[in-house]
Amino acid sequence: MIHFFLLFSLTFSGVESLGINYGQVGDNLPPPDKVLELLTSLKISKVRIYDTNPQILATFANSKTELIVTIENEMLSQLMDPQQALEWVATHIKPYFPASRITGIAVGNEIFTGNDTVLMSNLVPAMINIHSALAQLGLGSYIHVSTPTSLAVLENSFPPSAETGWPSKGDYDEIGATAENAAIYNRNLLRRQLANEGTPLRPNMRLEVYLFALFNEDMKPGPTSERNYGLYQPDGTMAYNVGLSALLSSSSSTSSSASISLSSSATKTISMEYKSLAYWMFAYLVISLEIILTRRPLHLED
Repeated sequence: MIHFFLLFSLTFSGVESLGINYGQVGDNLPPPDKVLELLTSLKISKVRIYDTNPQILATFANSKTELIVTIENEMLSQLMDPQQALEWVATHIKPYFPASRITGIAVGNEIFTGNDTVLMSNLVPAMINIHSALAQLGLGSYIHVSTPTSLAVLENSFPPSAETGWPSKGDYDEIGATAENAAIYNRNLLRRQLANEGTPLRPNMRLEVYLFALFNEDMKPGPTSERNYGLYQPDGTMAYNVGLSALLSSSSSTSSSASISLSSSATKTISMEYKSLAYWMFAYLVISLEIILTRRPLHLED
């Protein structure tokens, strides 16, 4: 139910960030200019999209928003050819950079969680070719290459860059998919991130976290939860109140006594939060991440 995975990078910029995933699998989503207005009002300046939508790239030009774009899984076979990779970067990236602040290219999406061995074998060569194409076009030092993958497939990853979220609605058998749990989970996540908290093992290392996701997307396949990860409805109203604006405002305040204002419909007392399923699931994920980071990688012997 929980989306939680890493961006495994060929290069890693070490940027500290709070970002959000901007999916577009819906027939009623607002236009990119309205999305940019919303992100600006929330003070979110880092966004991942799942393609290289030219309308989004053009709209976000000359804004302060940094973008991670995505190469769709079905494109990987073509990018096995270095010339095709060069043409892809020249067509989809170079015309928009640097006006559009593209900082990363995610090659594929969750490839190792499936069973397509051909797709898996194409991934690393495609990443290498895209990285080489960026270098040839003078963009290699500005744009990193990565691939999102589930935490479950990794022996060791450092530094981590996590994307995570919780659905506000689900099918009858999707226990815990409620607006209350989604609000508590994401609120605790935001508080940790804005307080610069790392893992228990590395408390001073801030994770690069992207919230999943910005909008509920009505055309996504799968169970009901897949269409209800958004913080917002397509009409711009909140799916639930995570207190994002208040949390971001309090993080920039110099007053140590600054309070976080949340609506009564979406908040519980601190003691109730610590008893919630969402809190304990979040604690479990943090502990699991620490275990993964401390495990030694496997070494194959001749």
